[in-house]
Amino acid sequence: MASCSLYAMSLLCIIVGGIRSANFVKYQMSKKRLLEASISLSEAKKFPLTASAVLFSLYLFFKPNGREWLMGVGGNYLPETYSAMVNKTLAKSEGPSLFSRIEQRLPENMRPYLEYVPSLTKDHVMKFLLVLLCYEGCVALAAILKPLFSFILSRLPIGNRRPRLNLPYFLSLRQGKKEMDQGDIEDAKKDDYEYTFKIEVDTHDIVAIAVCLLVGISHIYQRHWITNNIIGIAFSIYGIENLHLSSFKAGSLLLAGLFIYDIFWVFATDVMTSVAKGIDAPILLQFPQDLLRHGWKEATKHSMLGLGDIVIPGIFIALLRRFDLRITEKDSKKKRKILKVFF
Repeated sequence: MASCSLYAMSLLCIIVGGIRSANFVKYQMSKKRLLEASISLSEAKKFPLTASAVLFSLYLFFKPNGREWLMGVGGNYLPETYSAMVNKTLAKSEGPSLFSRIEQRLPENMRPYLEYVPSLTKDHVMKFLLVLLCYEGCVALAAILKPLFSFILSRLPIGNRRPRLNLPYFLSLRQGKKEMDQGDIEDAKKDDYEYTFKIEVDTHDIVAIAVCLLVGISHIYQRHWITNNIIGIAFSIYGIENLHLSSFKAGSLLLAGLFIYDIFWVFATDVMTSVAKGIDAPILLQFPQDLLRHGWKEATKHSMLGLGDIVIPGIFIALLRRFDLRITEKDSKKKRKILKVFF
C-alpha cells in the first residue's frame, strides 16, 4: 500500500508538472521572453559533480562524528603534509558554537558584550533550513493553487476592490553598470543598468501565499507526513514546470550522470539517507507502512521517495511532451484537423 501510494503521488507530480510545463513555455513564447531556468549541456555535465559536493558537505555537517571521520580520512589516505594541514584546519572548528573562534580573537573589554549575542549551533542551522524549505514549498503550493484562489476571489460580493481586484506589484533592485549621480538610475536607459533582484506578484498571489503558509506552519510544529507530502508534491510540480532542458542531449546526459550519482550515494553509502533524515524537512515523499495498524496520526514507520527521483525524470518527460505537442500542432495544421492528445 505504501509503495503504491508513493508511485501514485510521483505519477501525479509528473503528469500535472508536464502539463503545466507545456503551458508555461507556450505562455513565455507568446510574450517573447527567455526561459531563465533552462539547463544547458554544459550545466548538465557539471550537475552531478556539484550535487555530489553539496550532498557530501551536508553529510559531514549532519553526521554526529563527521569532523572526527574526516580527520581520520585525512590522516590515513592523504600525504603527511596535506594530512597535517587538514587536521589543523578541522581542529579549529571544535566547539558547540560558531562564535567560539570570534570570542578568542576579541579584546578583553569586548568579550562581556558577546554574551548578548545568541549562539549559532547546528540545531539552529537545521531549524533555519526547515523554515526556509517550508516557506519555499508554501510559495510553490500557492503558485499551483493560484487559479483556484483567483476563481474564488473574483466572485466575492465586495465590489471592485481588493482582494477581488487583482492589482500587480513589481519589486526590484537595480544595479548601474557605470557611475551615476544620485537619482539618475531611476530614469536610466536599459543598457545602463541590470536587475540584481526582481519579483512580480499580485493581490491573488499574496492571498494564496498567506493561506498556504498555514500548511508550512503546521508542518514546522507537527512534522506530519500529510503536510510533508503536500509541500513535497508542490515542490515537485513546481520544479517540473519551471526547470527546462535545453535539448534532448542535455537531458540524456543529465539522466546518465545522475544514474551513477544515485548508485553511489544511495546504494553504496549511507550518505543520502543520513542527509534526508538529518535535515528533517519536506524534501521527500513518505507514506506510512503501518497506516492500517496505527492509523494516520500515530503511524511512525514510513516508506520514502526523494523529490529528485521525481523532478529529474519529470523534466525529461516534460521535454518529450512539449516536443510531441509541437509535432502534433504542425501535423494538425497540415492536415487541417485537430489531433487529440491525452498526455
